[in-house]
Amino acid sequence: MSTKKPLDPLEIVSSTADAAFATDEEGRIVIWSQAAERLLGYDPARVLGKPCHEILCGRDIFGNRFCDERCILSRMVERREAVSHFELDISKASGETIRAAFSVLVIPGPRRSQYSLIHILRESSRGPEADELIRRILTATPAPGLPAIVDVPAVPQASVRTPLTPREIEVLGLMADGISTTRIADSLFISTITVRNHIQNILRKLEVHSKLEAVALAFRNRLL
Repeated sequence: MSTKKPLDPLEIVSSTADAAFATDEEGRIVIWSQAAERLLGYDPARVLGKPCHEILCGRDIFGNRFCDERCILSRMVERREAVSHFELDISKASGETIRAAFSVLVIPGPRRSQYSLIHILRESSRGPEADELIRRILTATPAPGLPAIVDVPAVPQASVRTPLTPREIEVLGLMADGISTTRIADSLFISTITVRNHIQNILRKLEVHSKLEAVALAFRNRLL
């Protein structure tokens, strides 16, 4: 009996019409979809690797500061608390403030202290497309339960020598921009098969199992 390969969370995020981005356990933005760029006006080059709170400057509906360097969402994950749907007033690149509805998914990383948070957002209330995206990610992603990590100290990451080729780094950077495999192929003037081969080499060399893990690891180790 054939088994269907689970979809990678990054691949799902890059294909959704809803704005989406991902942060690592240190609150750095590691994925920024094209839909997020369209909604908020920030170019990926401007936000990738930056602390999420510095970009969104989120405030609750009463005007109180919500986003800061001690992210409440990260603390909730570390306490193994579920993150419910919420709304924030956030800043666009133009300086305009909009109210956005957020849903957050926790994707465990390869180590106890590592995880990614996928933020799915849209202006006003959440629609059926976002609900369907959440269902697909939860269905495709193993849910072993995020281990308690509050007792694991943060360890500064130094730059490391990358085992990746310049072309693989280029592909990895485009993945972080939230670009699909097909569009990566188009932008680099190569076939989708070649792109998939590059991605498989990236996963193998970085010893990870998904594109989201690869991108998050690249930012942790200053490869991007």
